[in-house]
Amino acid sequence: MTRQFFLGVISFILISGTLSVYASAKPDDPHWTSLLDVAFEQNDLEMAVLVLVNDNNVPTSDIIVKARSLGYGYTRIINSLIDTKLSCEQVMMDALRNDVPAAALFDSEKIRDDYDYTPELILKFFVKELRFMELGEEEPGEKEENQDIKNENMDLIIRICKSLMDDEDFSEFDIMFHLCQAEASNVLVAETADRLDISLATTLKACPKHAEYGHAYISHDLPQEAYIIIGVDHLTLDDNSGRGVISPIRP
Repeated sequence: MTRQFFLGVISFILISGTLSVYASAKPDDPHWTSLLDVAFEQNDLEMAVLVLVNDNNVPTSDIIVKARSLGYGYTRIINSLIDTKLSCEQVMMDALRNDVPAAALFDSEKIRDDYDYTPELILKFFVKELRFMELGEEEPGEKEENQDIKNENMDLIIRICKSLMDDEDFSEFDIMFHLCQAEASNVLVAETADRLDISLATTLKACPKHAEYGHAYISHDLPQEAYIIIGVDHLTLDDNSGRGVISPIRP
């Protein structure tokens, strides 16, 4: 046991030194090819990732691509990154931004057991971290700067929601309920419901405050169950005119 320990330490030192030489020899290499090749040729995934991140600051994206090309599974890659100096939260963010399936985060025992992130708490974390503005400042249809980034953030959160349904057996109600508990914006709630084909009745039942944000709904689009959920007993315009509108703010 002692002999194995010292051999591991010596191996770590030798690899670190080799990588440092490569780093100084090719400082302009944008893809860190030499570093990655040496690390993975001389070591297993966990040690390679440890050296690449802690000693050489190789970008997570390059490590993920290299590890996947060698056949390593997503969850094992996630676990190896968590054992580095990176925080659990940074690993989760980097992973999903580099197209790692959300299911790999749900399956990670390190994320779940060591850091107490259940699937619903992972969703809550991303909703909070990727929020662009306070709920009261968000208005549907308002064009903003950095709209592309905002859309990317929304896409990422919806990916998590879809994975919760496909891989964790969350119901449509569960998805909308946990989005609501995470204080997702009205725009995010509506967009998630639309893309995952979740009915308005289910959305309002799981997240009644969604109606409080002031959306106006065409009356013909609302099933009777939705009327009951938001407490609406009349329409502001003739229902037969096709222009009937329900305002949840003043039922």
